[in-house]
Amino acid sequence: NAGVISELIKILSVIEGQVDADFVDQEYNMRMVKGVFLTLGTIVSTNEECRRKAVEDQALVYLVRAMGHNDNGVKAAACLCTRYIIRSVSICRTHVPESGILVPLLALLQDKTADVQVTASATLVNLLTDFSPLRADALKAGLIDILAKLLRSENSTVCRNALWSIRNLLVGVDDDTRKEIIEKIKIETLFSLSSAPHEAFLQEHALGALRNIVVDSMLGINAVFDTMGNDRVIALLRQAMRSDTEPAIKVHGLYLANNIAVRSQEHCGILVGDEWLLRSIASHVTSSSSEVAVAALWCINSIASHRVPSQSQQESDGESVEEAGVCRYRAELSALDLQATLEHMLGDPQLGLEVRDRVRSCLDYFPDSET
Repeated sequence: NAGVISELIKILSVIEGQVDADFVDQEYNMRMVKGVFLTLGTIVSTNEECRRKAVEDQALVYLVRAMGHNDNGVKAAACLCTRYIIRSVSICRTHVPESGILVPLLALLQDKTADVQVTASATLVNLLTDFSPLRADALKAGLIDILAKLLRSENSTVCRNALWSIRNLLVGVDDDTRKEIIEKIKIETLFSLSSAPHEAFLQEHALGALRNIVVDSMLGINAVFDTMGNDRVIALLRQAMRSDTEPAIKVHGLYLANNIAVRSQEHCGILVGDEWLLRSIASHVTSSSSEVAVAALWCINSIASHRVPSQSQQESDGESVEEAGVCRYRAELSALDLQATLEHMLGDPQLGLEVRDRVRSCLDYFPDSET
């Protein structure tokens, strides 16, 4: 593949040298460029060494130039190939910042052609991870306004990619940026997309964005509850945990509940106060999907982590002394017979390691547990 990559790059170099030449079939060359990008994209899509070889042979230089081409097919192919190359964390950290990719890519996000917008928005997703050096520059260039506009696209794939970018952008973000995202993207918009009928992939990423808005942030939690109200938040979580819901949606719904419960005692109480929701969370700890089970166990762990003081001894002056507290929601969790369920799970020799670790952590909150 290394030799093939070098030959493909040579073809691009030859064609670029013929741009202003006479007696050259430019239409043919344009199709060749598109074909080279698609072929190169296929080669590098699953192979890290091939990605590094493509970058060493200056593939990014040709791709960035092609993003300004006048042919939509070439632009879309360039974005697709770039998307696969920048799957590499090391390339994204080192070569991409110097490639000049950001400005032409942001321009293509606003292209009038659907195919170009789809591939450009898919490429953007990989540039907004928490390890990407281009995040700050993208924000300064008006990224959030662009994403807000893409969410209104009639093309569901463009909308999905915009949600995915927002999800990535919210990981490890400071509250100033979180606030700007909340103000421009709108909590209401994310709630609407989280409930999109027959659009499971939109629901998944919209829930993922809400999950990340509230993680470790009272600003985010308050924004969600102040905007939507307690009943609508509960209704959304209920919908995410229905038996017929896809596992990916359940995972995001459970982590949304977890991130609320662990950060805010007040809002945790709102979740626990809905008996159906609490029972549903508990029922998912035995899910056949390990990802769903782990998410549910994190929820239980976070709910159980809230304590109330116990008054079990008196000081000599007769005043009570508060010792280490007991679980605030012990009665609610005990009513679900959760301890017995968790202990039974530990007896399963086929239980996955991550699930087993979470089960043990949850059982720590049951004082009479023998584990």
